[in-house]
Amino acid sequence: MPSIGNDLASIRAHKGLSIEDIHKATRLPLDTLQSIEDGSIFMDNKEINTYIRSFVRTYGRALKLNEDQVTRALDQEELGNYNHLLLQDFPEIRKKKGLQENEESDEDESKERSGKIDDESDELTDLETDAEKTDSSKPKKNVKKSPTWTFEDEKGEKQTPPSEKRTSASSARREPDMGNINWSGLSHDSKRKRAQPSVWIISAGLIVILIVTAAILITQFGFFTSDDVPPPESVGAEQPLPGAPESEEQNLALDLSDNQQEQPSAPAVLEDTLHVTVYAAFDRLDPVRVWSDLKPRIDPYWLDQGTAYNYEFQDTVRIRGSYSNMLLFLNGNRIDNFRGQYFNEEENAVELTRDLFDSDPRWATPVPFELPANAAEPDTVLTRPSFF
Repeated sequence: MPSIGNDLASIRAHKGLSIEDIHKATRLPLDTLQSIEDGSIFMDNKEINTYIRSFVRTYGRALKLNEDQVTRALDQEELGNYNHLLLQDFPEIRKKKGLQENEESDEDESKERSGKIDDESDELTDLETDAEKTDSSKPKKNVKKSPTWTFEDEKGEKQTPPSEKRTSASSARREPDMGNINWSGLSHDSKRKRAQPSVWIISAGLIVILIVTAAILITQFGFFTSDDVPPPESVGAEQPLPGAPESEEQNLALDLSDNQQEQPSAPAVLEDTLHVTVYAAFDRLDPVRVWSDLKPRIDPYWLDQGTAYNYEFQDTVRIRGSYSNMLLFLNGNRIDNFRGQYFNEEENAVELTRDLFDSDPRWATPVPFELPANAAEPDTVLTRPSFF
């Protein structure tokens, strides 16, 4: 049975490349490349179909194959009718596999099958024409028409059915006698209704009158005022003598206010859940793999240049990818030289922990992205998607 993985392996061998060369060019694990070539990756229900297609396209990109052709080959593989589409541009491999002879035999078989199908369709059309002839020879039955309900009297005039007469009579009874209506009384009633103002308009007018009256009383007669209030001290009033008790109280009040102003504000504290930002600043991250204690599974993410993702964690997060093409931030503060300082050889990833940021309060204060001179602002900042 044709296999897209077998054809990829044949093309790789034809170009003189080893599977290690593909691994170095794509950064895909060796076991993933081997599962692509032997076709087991398409049988594994644990792998997500989107990841499988991405892995195969990355493999084909390393072999410099046409991406549209690889995509069509993947569609054929999913439908189960893959027919060595990737080998169209490699006649040498097709000759080695003997695909031309097999294709000619397949074409002969398809022609024979199409001929049989045409013969069967001709027989069916003959049977249908015979059946139509027999049907046309039978006499057609007369269709009964429903009788009309129009009556004529002896004079030739049309009469309406009794049911129509009853409906017309009842409608005539329901019609009011227009001559018995008191039109003058109706006009007077409508005038009285229009003349009566609504209750809320009257209430609003009373409230406005009360407010205006209260304002006049306050301003004219001096209500709510008192003559016992002493006038304010003039600017040229005598200053208190030095050493007086009032000056001492003022000095104490000034000292207390100065002490309150000099007290430093409480330092910012990191939140329980932290977010590290991975920014594809200089090239596409294809892919970046992230593990955190809140999502203890390594997941790959493909980030186009100019895209940034936020990854949540509490105590530990690990990041693996093309470090030269990415920038890392915590609350907008750039993490410099993260590969040289925080690379964990056992995990083969950059490992960031909460302890690295607790000692300095600046990490807890959100700021705009601290970008180097050769990096532009991110086009998009997203929260990482969740895969189940």
